[in-house]
Amino acid sequence: MVLLLGFLLLWGVPDFTGSVNITTPEQTIQEAQGETVHLPCMFVLNREDQGPLDIEWLRLSGPNDQVVDRVVILYSADKISDDVYPDLKGRVHFTSHDIRSGDASINVTNVQLSDAGTYQCRVKENPGTVNRNIKLAVTGFTGSVNITTPEQTIQEAQGKTAHLPCMFALSPDDEGPLFIDWMQLTGPENEVVNRMFIVNLADKIYDDFYQDMKGRVKFTSNDIRSGDASINISNVQLSDTGTYQCGVFQGSGAVKTIIQLTVVGRKCLFSLVTFTASL
Repeated sequence: MVLLLGFLLLWGVPDFTGSVNITTPEQTIQEAQGETVHLPCMFVLNREDQGPLDIEWLRLSGPNDQVVDRVVILYSADKISDDVYPDLKGRVHFTSHDIRSGDASINVTNVQLSDAGTYQCRVKENPGTVNRNIKLAVTGFTGSVNITTPEQTIQEAQGKTAHLPCMFALSPDDEGPLFIDWMQLTGPENEVVNRMFIVNLADKIYDDFYQDMKGRVKFTSNDIRSGDASINISNVQLSDTGTYQCGVFQGSGAVKTIIQLTVVGRKCLFSLVTFTASL
């Protein structure tokens, strides 16, 4: 029963074209971080059917986008609920003041890298329900610099050297000063800068901000301007576990990416290897 309800929750009555039909094709939308992105969803209703109209935008997850992760925004009985998803609260809006006219498109303002994913527009008017998936890709490109390394989690054993990647691309037309910083973040949503621990400014490296990492953190490239701001942390400790942010700044361009570092204790690692070997 639970599986059946889950299936119906996600798929409803797929692509029923009796009284309602979505005319927007499935597509991928790409937008730069910090901009406003438009996710289209145009539909057509049967003129003879004036029943209740429900619109749902959902965020999907899973290998084949088969799981409803979040409800993003709702329209039901001519009322809009746009505060159901905390991460998008105040940033997501229907674009039309007359949704029944056939436009269920939404705008997401100040779009973030974490907003990237698959969104589903669902239009329901008895007896029809139709879905359409829109993929959103958010790039870190802002102005003349772009980080190409995706957000990710790195795991390393205590005492080893952890490699935190940060690859970027600069505009060939911009030869202005390049500034790179690595910070450790804290807080419930990684919103607090705990400490800055290595910086590249005007081709000079400063790596002695943070005593606990002094002598242990280094840029991996001798030519950072070539596009590699990655770092190595040697003799990594359990206390080094946390959220790290790589920031690249040039002219008006400013981009950042997040790397999660997990340090595994030797006993834990030994137990994991032993367990795996016994399988």
